[in-house]
Amino acid sequence: MERLRIVLATLLTVALCAAAATAADTSGYDRLVADMDAARDAGADVFAPKMWEKAVKSYIEAQKAVKQRKKQKDLDKHVARAAEYTANAAKAAEVGQLSLQEYLEPRNKARYAGAPALVPELYAEAEKVFVKAARKVEEGKVKDALKEAAKAAPLYDVAEMEAIRVTILDKADKLIARAEADEAEKYAPSTLDKARSARSKSNAILTSDRYNRDEAVDLALKAEYEARHASNIGLSVRSIERNDQAWEKLMLGYEIHMNRVGESFELTQLGFDGGPQGATNELIKEIEELQQQNEHLSAQLAGMTSSVTNSLAQIGETAPADDPRQLAEQLDRRIAELKLKQKSLAVQLQSGQEDMAAMAARQQEAERELAVRREKEEKFRSAKSLLTPSDGTVLFNAANDVVLRLHGLSFAPGSSSLQDEHMALLAKVQKVIEMYPEAHLTIEGHTDSVGDPGSNVTLSEKRAFQVTQYLRESLLIPRDRITSIGYGADRPVSTNKTSEGRAKNRRIDVIIMK
Repeated sequence: MERLRIVLATLLTVALCAAAATAADTSGYDRLVADMDAARDAGADVFAPKMWEKAVKSYIEAQKAVKQRKKQKDLDKHVARAAEYTANAAKAAEVGQLSLQEYLEPRNKARYAGAPALVPELYAEAEKVFVKAARKVEEGKVKDALKEAAKAAPLYDVAEMEAIRVTILDKADKLIARAEADEAEKYAPSTLDKARSARSKSNAILTSDRYNRDEAVDLALKAEYEARHASNIGLSVRSIERNDQAWEKLMLGYEIHMNRVGESFELTQLGFDGGPQGATNELIKEIEELQQQNEHLSAQLAGMTSSVTNSLAQIGETAPADDPRQLAEQLDRRIAELKLKQKSLAVQLQSGQEDMAAMAARQQEAERELAVRREKEEKFRSAKSLLTPSDGTVLFNAANDVVLRLHGLSFAPGSSSLQDEHMALLAKVQKVIEMYPEAHLTIEGHTDSVGDPGSNVTLSEKRAFQVTQYLRESLLIPRDRITSIGYGADRPVSTNKTSEGRAKNRRIDVIIMK
């Protein structure tokens, strides 16, 4: 059994080696393919069509020989024949091009314009006639060939013209068609007419001079813009016609986009309450201001350029140009050289300047603090001068707020009503409050410890509220600037064991908070 496997393996190896030895060499076929590609690129299929057809026919036979694994002899025969026809076609193509040279320009122009891809049918029609002329050349009928080529020239000319039109006007034509589909004829006729007019003018320019493309392209772009414009108007108006609320949405949509423009100028809200004209005027004003700034900056730049030029002249340098960047670069190089020599001094000077700036800043801060303190002290002195010892005292609390401790504002036992005898003291309090027009006020009511604690709190609240109401009405103080609160006997300022101490605890405190 083992011997049989060895024999079979040996026979298989011999068979594979024999197959490899008899496989056809396709290197000649590969060269043929490359040669045919080169010949086609040189125009052999157009200028030597008859010979090219023979080359292609022989190539197909060679291709079949490769696929069917035919003998080397058969493959070489087909490859040699195809190679010969290909070489002859390349030579004949050179002759054809020379013979038809005067008619090559229309064809080349059409190809350059992209006619084979953009208007394939028109180009194929012209190419068919031209190939017929090339066949006449191959047959030696040069005069007939020239007649045929002359027929192809206007066909190429038409193909070129249409290819140019497609290149320049195709997008405009499609956008105009879309605008028509969007009912621009009904809802945006003027805008659609602008698109059509621009398209017509562009086409007229191309018809007159197809190589005057710049102006034609500009008009085509205008036609595209107006067509898109017409589509948008058509869609918007059609939407409005179907929905009455769409008017507001349309206007708000435009306002949103205009506000986006305004935001780029740091305008948070355009004046649409004055209509579109108001918003537009704001934008125009902003733009005009920017233009003025630009003119001012341009003038400054011109002055700087002149100054830099003079500076260069003073250090023996010739200005290379009026370009500010070049002038600045040259001056920078010279300055850099000088800076290397003065680096130490510049560092010291900068340090000194920073120290001086810091000192100046500290001095300014100290002056500001001193001014605030003086103002505060002056107001405090003025407040103290208004109140007599029997009226009360003026002091600072732990939060540095001004406190008017009004012992003289004494109420009848159990009462929270203000009496005529209180008015003189309250008038003084008003004058003090007027010194602090921005301050927040808290009116505190306090009692001694005699009596029920809950009743004392209620009574202190009522008394504080009465004073608060009086001050609000007399000074027109806003409600959010003045508040009242009663603490009862919870916050004594003296002992409750003596009548003098209890008298001090029965008080109204006006807290003036900055």
